[in-house]
Amino acid sequence: MEIRFKQPIDFHLKVIETCDHVLSMCVQAKIVITLFQHVCQYEGEFWIACASWDEFTNSLRDSLWQETVLRDMSGYFLLTLRRTDDGLLFVWELRKTGIYSNQKVHVAFSSIIDDGVLGKISSEFFDFPAWW
Repeated sequence: MEIRFKQPIDFHLKVIETCDHVLSMCVQAKIVITLFQHVCQYEGEFWIACASWDEFTNSLRDSLWQETVLRDMSGYFLLTLRRTDDGLLFVWELRKTGIYSNQKVHVAFSSIIDDGVLGKISSEFFDFPAWW
């Protein structure tokens, strides 16, 4: 069970564990952002509530959606799709603070995408085999 798309970033989510008690899944994320001569790479694991997943995908199915956000259960990882005056905006963001709050990381990427890219992203989520 995985999600993968290559535009506007190389994005890969793979389910590595599930929990039926607190309906959720642990995913492994691998993201590569290439911009000219620069590469930013992220790898991590986090839990996503199945209700959050459903809310995200159900919003994408609604033709009137303005913004939809997929976030992990701790609020560190966010994938946002938003309609703006400039077009469809794709945003990926990671915010994490160390145990003693003396270390912080914030990585963000945004890109205007077209309907074709949105269609590919949406179909990955629509085709995901939800077991709940």
